[in-house]
Amino acid sequence: MHHIDYGLGVFRREAFADVPDGARLDLAQLYQTLLAKGQLAGYEVAERFYEIGSVTGLEEFPRVDGNRRAAKP
Repeated sequence: MHHIDYGLGVFRREAFADVPDGARLDLAQLYQTLLAKGQLAGYEVAERFYEIGSVTGLEEFPRVDGNRRAAKP
């Protein structure tokens, strides 16, 4: 694998203006809509992504974290 899509999404309330209250929405749909309107921005990073959503990831993270804290699963 050469690329991974990860990050943080930040939205203005207006981005959801056309979504009915209580409706479920695939974020891919929302991103496509914002892209078509010229209202989507991104930032490409060159650093490795470290996942911390698993025990293995949590165990690996202290080795790369500058504070060298011990992981507590």
